[in-house]
Amino acid sequence: MKFFQRGLLFIPALFLAVACGTETTGEEACADLPQGKIRQDCIDKMAPKADRWDSQNDPRLFGVDLEYKFDNLPLSGEAERIPWPDTYWPTNEDSVNARWQGPDVLSPVEKYDRAFNDWEPPEGFMNLARFKACGAEFDTKYYDELGPAAKYWSNHKGNKAQRDAWDKDDCDDKIESWWGLCHAWVPASILEPEPAKSVTYNGVTFDVSDMKALMIMMYDRSQTKFLGRRCNTKNEEIERDEYGRIKQTECRDTNAGSLYLIVTNMLGRDKRAFAEDRTMNYQVWNQPVMGYEVKQHLEIDEEQATKLIDPDCDADGNTCEYTWNTDAKRFYEVLMDVRYITESYPSKEPRLPNIEDYIRTDTYHMVLEADADGKIIGGEWISEHVTAFPDRLYTPDSQFTHADFLWLPLRVGYRSNPNADLEKIRMLVKMSLEDEEPGDIAANTYVSDDSVAIPDNDPAGASSTLTVDDDINIDTLKVAVEIKHTYIGDLTLTLLHDGHEVTLQKNAGGSTADITKTFSVADFAGSAKGEWELHVVDNASRDTGTIERFELIVIAGDGSNPANSEVFSSNEKVDIPDNDEQGVTSSISVPGTGAVKSLLVTVNISHTWVSDLVVELHHGTGIATLHNREGDDTHDINRTFTIDDFEGVTSSGDWTLVVKDLAKRDTGTINSWSMEMKRD
Repeated sequence: MKFFQRGLLFIPALFLAVACGTETTGEEACADLPQGKIRQDCIDKMAPKADRWDSQNDPRLFGVDLEYKFDNLPLSGEAERIPWPDTYWPTNEDSVNARWQGPDVLSPVEKYDRAFNDWEPPEGFMNLARFKACGAEFDTKYYDELGPAAKYWSNHKGNKAQRDAWDKDDCDDKIESWWGLCHAWVPASILEPEPAKSVTYNGVTFDVSDMKALMIMMYDRSQTKFLGRRCNTKNEEIERDEYGRIKQTECRDTNAGSLYLIVTNMLGRDKRAFAEDRTMNYQVWNQPVMGYEVKQHLEIDEEQATKLIDPDCDADGNTCEYTWNTDAKRFYEVLMDVRYITESYPSKEPRLPNIEDYIRTDTYHMVLEADADGKIIGGEWISEHVTAFPDRLYTPDSQFTHADFLWLPLRVGYRSNPNADLEKIRMLVKMSLEDEEPGDIAANTYVSDDSVAIPDNDPAGASSTLTVDDDINIDTLKVAVEIKHTYIGDLTLTLLHDGHEVTLQKNAGGSTADITKTFSVADFAGSAKGEWELHVVDNASRDTGTIERFELIVIAGDGSNPANSEVFSSNEKVDIPDNDEQGVTSSISVPGTGAVKSLLVTVNISHTWVSDLVVELHHGTGIATLHNREGDDTHDINRTFTIDDFEGVTSSGDWTLVVKDLAKRDTGTINSWSMEMKRD
């Protein structure tokens, strides 16, 4: 079973205040708006089409660079980094506070408290009775004596609702049996490596599923890109038209054309896993999607396409006319297998070595709608009783069985458990992968959680500071911030230490509210000792906010580059055309295989007014913005950027630096650029 609770996905979205014109219609009126939701919203209002993909299931919502032409899309593909299976940690079993190895072995989060929060089980603690089922007595003392991380999780994400009503008639109704952490397992399994073996830290042994559980806990709130709407309607309540097509807008997701484009681009081109709710009704079954194969495909004419939806369209001498998307000029019938990962039981051993045991397949039957050039512009799901493939014994009823929504995990979001630290959990996983001796790796965490008001439209800004007393050499440095603000595009975030400063983020995110993000920072070396400052400036009026938390995570080392890093570079000089939206490109071809684990990009650009420039890195469907018209009238960009947008993406192929000069008079040149990459 796959599981979902209300409010469990953190889905950032960008909204700009725009108004659609009234003198023209459709694509022409909205052509100057940004691609994606904003432009599609305008198109929908100007020329509504009930059957096209709309602003909620436009494939551009994934935020990746898509190939739309049918003939250019691969017919099969698989993720470079295969997601790992694990249990969904049922809520009614107390989630990751479940003692999955039996009553005599601590739960994953109890182990965390012992290893990292100086918690020791009180005398007699292991003999206390935990909550098992409604109507069964238990020891409330057990929950009172838990460590801070376990107590927080059990009370907020565990079975407290049933414990509080254990002797009431409605106890069983408090928690659905299918509730759990599948929404957190999926992004963790896509973005984080699977632990390889048990490790011992501070005298506590963490088995493979203990580490997985802790990682899943920290992904309870993920930052994602999201395509589609959630259907909360039961099958028997879904309304359908005369052709079997769903009437309720929120239950028509995902459009067949959208799904085909996301699957073939993400897995076929980029070899990058993503997530789906694979059932289109009120139940949510979140799964990692890891592969696909187009089993059969055929270009068909308009009459054949119409008959796939309305087999009786030519009755009584009528003409079969495709009326569901009048923009469609070409049509393709497709049968496609999509492979996903299912759950497992918790285990002391990794599951990836036997991953074939956990791969399942859904088959989809669809008609794809394309323009005259063969670019996909929409699609329809097909019922089981019609097909242009008469030799096929089985075709699915895809009008009843198709994905509800798709989502792309980007990174961990808000801190899910205030008494647990993601970097400490990653340290355990690293120990399990690299045969490190216990204690050889240490993630040192320093926190300032005093709330600091950010003055509105004030260059003086606000600062949150912390002091590192330990004289440790920086090997890996990460900065976690939690900032409450009603328009984060106003903000510039800068990290300062020992006379050196690095801009973490500037005027990015548009009208999105709040920043909860961990930045990997490669610009500091030497000792971490001394004062560190997070400086936040609000550059525009009206919106306000506060710095809620500033956290520094330092992993000690000898200061050298990480092992197994590779450097790829281009020294070709390229002139940047003045005031040209197309800009100029410089590409590096990366050979070999493996998913990106970390990426540093160094650019050397000469220019006499750097705030004219937008600098982007493109690879496959992905786009990362390095520089976005900042720096005012300063000259030149010589900087190393830490990029996390491509973690988990296949590394091989072309990487392209795109530089656009968007203002007149000043000019410049790309002198050189390079990538320092570490791969799985």
